[in-house]
Amino acid sequence: MAKVVEVSDPLGTWATMSWRSMLNVFLTGILVGVLTYMLYLLLERFVFEPIMCRDSVALARCESKDDFASIVALVLGSMLGLILMVRQRVYRPLLATLGIFLSFWTIFLVLMNLPWLAVLIISVLAFGIGYVLFAWLVQPVSLGLSLVMVTLAVVVIRIVLTV
Repeated sequence: MAKVVEVSDPLGTWATMSWRSMLNVFLTGILVGVLTYMLYLLLERFVFEPIMCRDSVALARCESKDDFASIVALVLGSMLGLILMVRQRVYRPLLATLGIFLSFWTIFLVLMNLPWLAVLIISVLAFGIGYVLFAWLVQPVSLGLSLVMVTLAVVVIRIVLTV
């Protein structure tokens, strides 16, 4: 008679990520950070400033050009990040990208008063670390646990960026 033996996998509740894939995700975050910052600068200077600041009476509109440039650059950068994370077969790439997008919603507005090189370095490192963090936080097999962890991380990062 056959005996049934149940083996419990200690990592069965957590999808594992190798160091190599973490490095690839970090490099993806760096690439997305550089491209998002460059898009922000281009959109702010060549798209939103000429459109929103051409009239001298439109001062209120002109003040919001940075907001629009930041959001559009982040949307486009997040799309690129999502595509790259899907190509790398990251587990739940949409949830990770959404967490990064919501966390860094105003990162360029917070860093706006710093020199451009400091903004570039800080944003590139933030995006690299953010991509690794959220790619790791979505690893639990339980979607509910992943959602809770991503939500908590987004709230903490938003609090840090607004204080």
